[in-house]
Amino acid sequence: MKMLPRSLPLSLALSAAAYGVALTFAAWLFRGFRVELWWLIAAVIVFMALTVALRRIILSTVDRFVRGYTMIGGLVLTFVALALTDWLVPGAGFDIDGGSTWFGVTAIVWAAGVAFGEADTTAPAGTPGQSPKVIA
Repeated sequence: MKMLPRSLPLSLALSAAAYGVALTFAAWLFRGFRVELWWLIAAVIVFMALTVALRRIILSTVDRFVRGYTMIGGLVLTFVALALTDWLVPGAGFDIDGGSTWFGVTAIVWAAGVAFGEADTTAPAGTPGQSPKVIA
């Protein structure tokens, strides 16, 4: 059986939804994390762009030394992307404050990314260097 490739816009929308839900849940859970709806949308877009860019940079420089994507590497990448997002998005609409809040938000967003990555195993149609997964 051949699986149909998912379109890139659909894959991005599903990823944005996963991160949006994770950030919303984290904001509900932690008093030190404040986010407003419109800034949440901006933060998800900024976070996704930073995550893709940072992952490319890290994998292109580290890949020759370390094969595979480790749990600690994913947490660090998520933390750095969140820190840059917090810096780029105005504090009035998106603000993470406190060490335990930073740790918790990072863990929740990282877990959402891992869960999405496990669910989204088929590369979008037209992804360079990737082919749709074929299940026989």
